[in-house]
Amino acid sequence: MPKKVSKKKEYHVYVVGLKPSVLKEPKCQKQNPNFKPALNKRYYYVGYTGETPETRYNKHITGHKTKKGYDTSSDVVKNHGYKKNGLRPKQYKKYNPFFVIGEAKEFEIQLALKLRKKGHFVYQK
Repeated sequence: MPKKVSKKKEYHVYVVGLKPSVLKEPKCQKQNPNFKPALNKRYYYVGYTGETPETRYNKHITGHKTKKGYDTSSDVVKNHGYKKNGLRPKQYKKYNPFFVIGEAKEFEIQLALKLRKKGHFVYQK
């Protein structure tokens, strides 16, 4: 009998581009009190997932619900994310994957801080 090969669970951080309309969201403004709009500044959502970034992004954009009816999407991404080509792999690809959920969670925070430090608008749950 062949041995079962257990694949270690992978976690990923990901970044989604948001439209400037996100500035109207009070909960997003609260996370970015010092943000100054400028031509070279972007709007991002940063998250982590146990799925691929592509799968998670599609769930956000489509307003995915579980079998029990729970909405697993972010209303910020659903309402302000780019519907096509919304992922920003240049911002996250080099860091993935993570094999410990706690490391992915912690890095989500660090990546959001790093992007804010560069002057970008960042929302994270």
